[in-house]
Amino acid sequence: MSLKELAQELEVKEKKAYSLLKNMFQNDRVISFKDMDGQRKYRITESETEAALKRKARADKKAAKAKK
Repeated sequence: MSLKELAQELEVKEKKAYSLLKNMFQNDRVISFKDMDGQRKYRITESETEAALKRKARADKKAAKAKK
């Protein structure tokens, strides 16, 4: 996603989205690249994707357990 797309998705101003991205860069959670049009885009790293999937699995398991 571009900075503008991220800001819209998060419903924050671009300045705030940039601040969040900067923090994530410092923690190696996000990488940036240029698309074919030369626009800068951002995506989470593979390790962050794996961590997010594990967090979701734990949350799903906890929710299923609470349903019983």
